[in-house]
This record gives sequence, C-alpha cells and structure tokens, in this order.
Amino acid sequence: MRNKILIVGLLFGMGVAIALDQRQRFEAPAMRWLYPGFLERLPSVTGLRLLKAGDGVDLVFDNGTWVVAQRFNYPVNDKPLFQLLDQLGRARLIEKKTALSKHHGALGLLEDASDSGSVLMFQGDTLLKPVVIGQQASTRPGTFVRFQSDDQVWLIDQALEVSAAAADWLAPSLLTINDQMIESIELSNPGEVKYRVVRDERDNWVLAATPEGRTLRYDTALTPLATTVGQLRLLDIALHDPARWVGAGSAVYQLTSSHRLTLRTAAAQEGYWLRIVVDSDEVDPSDASDATLQVKAVEPKRSPALDQVLGPSREALTRFDFRIAKRNFDDLNRSLEHFLKPQDGEEIDG
Repeated sequence: MRNKILIVGLLFGMGVAIALDQRQRFEAPAMRWLYPGFLERLPSVTGLRLLKAGDGVDLVFDNGTWVVAQRFNYPVNDKPLFQLLDQLGRARLIEKKTALSKHHGALGLLEDASDSGSVLMFQGDTLLKPVVIGQQASTRPGTFVRFQSDDQVWLIDQALEVSAAAADWLAPSLLTINDQMIESIELSNPGEVKYRVVRDERDNWVLAATPEGRTLRYDTALTPLATTVGQLRLLDIALHDPARWVGAGSAVYQLTSSHRLTLRTAAAQEGYWLRIVVDSDEVDPSDASDATLQVKAVEPKRSPALDQVLGPSREALTRFDFRIAKRNFDDLNRSLEHFLKPQDGEEIDG
C-alpha cells in the first residue's frame, strides 16, 4: 500500500509540475526530455540498479514494496527514491556537450575508475536506456550525463545525487515515539548501577530511587533519555547474531499504551548495534538473555498505537540487528553518575 501511494503521488506530482513547466516554457525553444514518456513507462519498471566504482545496489519492486536486494530485501527509504524518480521524469537535455570519450573523466562520466560516475539501469522496461550520471555543473543547476551506449555528453536541468551503497537506501526509521508516550525507563548496563526513571506529580522525569545525599545536575537532566529513543536512525543492518549480544546493555521503555520496548545495545568492531524487542510483562528484560526475550516476545494483537511506534516490521525486528550511530549508542548507555551532581572534589563530566 505504501508503495502504491508512492507511485500515485509521484505520477500526480510530476504531471502537475510538467504541465506548469510546459506553460512557463510555451514560447521558449523546445528541449528534449532525458526520458520521453517517462510517466507512461514508470508503472512497468520493476527495479533500479545503481553501480559506481565497484559498488552496487539493486532496488527491487517486490510484492508491492520497494526493497534493497543487497540487504535481504529490507524496505527502501521512500524519500530519496521518490526524489530520484521525480527528477528523472522532469529532466530535460538542455545543452549538448562533448562526444569525445577522453573528456569523460573530467566530467565524472567514466564507468570503471575510482572517481567514476554512477550507472543507473532500469529493470522491466528496455526502452529506458541505462544512463551514466556524472558531476553536477558548477555554473548552473544541472548534471552531466550520457547514455551508457553513447559517448555524447549532455547537461540536464536536474541536480542528481545518487548513491550505489546499499546501506544508503535503507528505510531509516526505527522508532517513532515522543516523551508523552513513555511511562517509565529503566537502564541496565554491564558494570554500572541499574536505575529507573519515572514521572513525578509535575510530569517531570525523576529517579525512582535517588542515591542518598545526591541530586540531579539540573531539573531536566533526565529528559534526553525520553527524547533519544525517537531520534534513533538506522545506518545499516545485519542478520541477527546471538554472539553479538553477550553482555549487552538494555534500556526498557514502558509505554502508556501498556506495551514495553526493550532496546539492547552492543559495541562491536564493526560498529554500534541495536536490537528492539517487544516483550511481555512476564519477563524481566534486564535479567533475561536475548534468546529468552525472543521466545517470550509478544506478538500482540494488531495495535494501531504500536504500529505507529515501530519503523521495522515485526519480522524485521526478529531477523535483523540494526547498526546505529555512536551518539545514539552513548545516549542509551548513560550511567547514573552522568545525571548526578558531582560530589565534593569531583570534576563535572559534561
């Protein structure tokens, strides 16, 4: 359904834009489209392949959804896909450039060099020819391109930015959640004191149990624990590896909807990782192993509230580990001491 909306929105938006553009250019010299009839051909496209300097990604229309083939058919980020298709549909050949292949390198239009251009191929429609996308023009909005089978270079009127890295095309959303959706938070990390955060009578975040003789650094010191969870962004994915989660920390978010999210985090040589589990109230997430959480994980009745929170599907949550930024990892692993005023003689740790 999401993909149908994407295509319908694209067709409508491009149709309106093209109609307006044609009216504005009524008296201007005619310019050729990069892809004549692109709107009519788009429904037959079943995939896009992008290649650049040995890297490559296939975006495939599979069972009604655009997915990234090199990442286990994980959903595509709709926004850059929509933008790319929209720009290709609008693109006009506005200036004819060199037809000498010796000049291709200077324009970023070689195919097999470290600074090569990106080759875009369409699957499902052979009339949409593969195109090499080079550098953007420096003096006007536009991009140098050439069809893969032709040395002739053209300047088009769209500033195209494309990536051939599979991770760059993954749908980035992990959790859509705000402060008011959270009832309590509990952090348990190896080698650190476990602590719980709740709301007081004024709806401020406070420690459920403050260490004797200690106070928070400031009244809103704990607020980032509630806001961080809605700012998590996916960098990459990997198939779930139980070994990665030995000794992992956890942050448990009890939601006002009565659902509970356990966010497990681990640092590994290849980056920082997150695992999201929707678990039952029967399990203490701080004591349970990852395997136990998966066995006990709830598959609640379809809940609109939970569906709005979760970015990945339930299947994806079970199947994948999610790589996140270091700052996200750090925010989910703050020690209790981080939020307390330093004792006499201690320096403040920002």
